[in-house]
Amino acid sequence: GVCPQGCKALVSQAALWADPLLCSTMAKRTGAAIRGKFNKAGRSTTKRAAGTAAGANGHRGSRNLPSLGRMGRTLTFGKRTKPSCIVVMFHGLNDSAECCSEGVAQRWADGLKGCLVVVPQSPDRSIWSGEPGTLGYDWLRQRGVHDTSDNEANIRELQRVALARARHVEAWIRDLLKKHGLKKDKLILTGFSQGSILAAVCAARLNALGAVACGGVTGQPVYSAEEDGYVGGGWMRWEDLLPQTPVATRFCAVNGTKDCFVPRRNLEHMLSAFDCHWHWDRGVGHDFPDKWYEVALKWMKQAFGQ
Repeated sequence: GVCPQGCKALVSQAALWADPLLCSTMAKRTGAAIRGKFNKAGRSTTKRAAGTAAGANGHRGSRNLPSLGRMGRTLTFGKRTKPSCIVVMFHGLNDSAECCSEGVAQRWADGLKGCLVVVPQSPDRSIWSGEPGTLGYDWLRQRGVHDTSDNEANIRELQRVALARARHVEAWIRDLLKKHGLKKDKLILTGFSQGSILAAVCAARLNALGAVACGGVTGQPVYSAEEDGYVGGGWMRWEDLLPQTPVATRFCAVNGTKDCFVPRRNLEHMLSAFDCHWHWDRGVGHDFPDKWYEVALKWMKQAFGQ
């Protein structure tokens, strides 16, 4: 598909969500969480485990998706009392707060003076959660009752879900800032894979100091309740969800040049109006190597004036 601005999108309804060779190289964090979950047609390779609910409310095709209650879990690192700045980390699809934070959250808290690092977890489980040895979560759980053969309908549904989740997350962030007596210029949102969508959209909508998109901003797979799985995916015109008036939010985008989940031209178009630091790791896919976190940490230090 091609977006109205002429940017090349991820192949609509298609294969880039599922190359098993590419997925087999993914790192534990985020990448491994969706490894082997899609076939070459972009469809789910596994059905939901028996007895596992479609969403937090347990209703297939529920009108209550995404769930907008309390976060499933919230982990904190670093300066828990009287912090001078806050970094929020959003996990990826089928990931969790615990796995997302492992080896990174404390490192960032140690590297940023006076910083509180907060890692929330989506209230909605992923469609795969409940398989042996897995417990993953999804920020953008879809009802899947629309016509999934219509790409515009897919975009409307994903934008509906993303906007509902963004408003939910933004209310939670406002409460977090109020609790610690901090303003938005002391806030950076970071996201990994699917979480990068929230980090980018919410940071701009809140006019936060900055946002880090690591392995993102990605497209998204499309869920079908009838098929009980994902049936394709693509770029969902996330730029439509950004503020129409200029904001001062700065961006850091850290990606691999071989990442088929991150359509470079779409992303560059999306962030073209912002001050953005670009880091393109040649030959790397949706892999999340350790150096990406160091790139992000260095950028955040500079953004916070440290």
